[in-house]
Parts: sequence; structure tokens; C-alpha cells
Amino acid sequence: MTSEDEPIDPDGVKSSLRRLAGPDEGRIIERASAALDDVEAAATFVEEIGLAELEAAIEATDDPDLAARGRRALDAFRRFRRAAAGGEPGDHFHPGHGTPLRTDPEGPNQ
Repeated sequence: MTSEDEPIDPDGVKSSLRRLAGPDEGRIIERASAALDDVEAAATFVEEIGLAELEAAIEATDDPDLAARGRRALDAFRRFRRAAAGGEPGDHFHPGHGTPLRTDPEGPNQ
């Protein structure tokens, strides 16, 4: 217990409330990073925890290495989502019919 003369540490109170509210940011980021190796684990992470919680964990952590891993995981999940929605522009295969592939000075034989 604190006396009335002691100042209250707002950051300490916030940290305590976050721990009481749910999993800490370290666990969320580690789970997100681990889920990148398996499609089913990635889908489960997004359904159970979600990208908003991952973003909040990245913002809440004081560990720069952990934050970097979280950002990499978040970027990967966003790429997964774009790929599932139909891919990214410029990432599709385009047949090269009529495109000369030879680089010799004589040019293509026609």
C-alpha cells in the first residue's frame, strides 16, 4: 500500500492494468512470429488474437528488438491478406508471347 504522500507512477499502473487485462505484448509478438511458419497457425493467430492486438502490442513494447519482430510479423500478415484477396499488382505471371528473349546481335529468327 502507498501512503498519500507517495506519487503514483502512471506507467507502472498502465503496465499492471495491461497484465491484468490479457496476454502481454511479448507473448503476442512471439506468437505472431511463430505463426508465420505455418498457414494454419497464422490463420488461428488472426482469428484468436487479431492484427489490431498485434499492432497494440508493437506500440506498447519498450523492447526495440521485440518491436522489430512484431513489425516484420505484421507486414507478413498484411502480405498474406493481400495474397489471399487476389495478390499484389505486378506480382502476377504474364506470358511473354511475342517478346524476344534472345540477346544476341542477330536478333530473333523469324
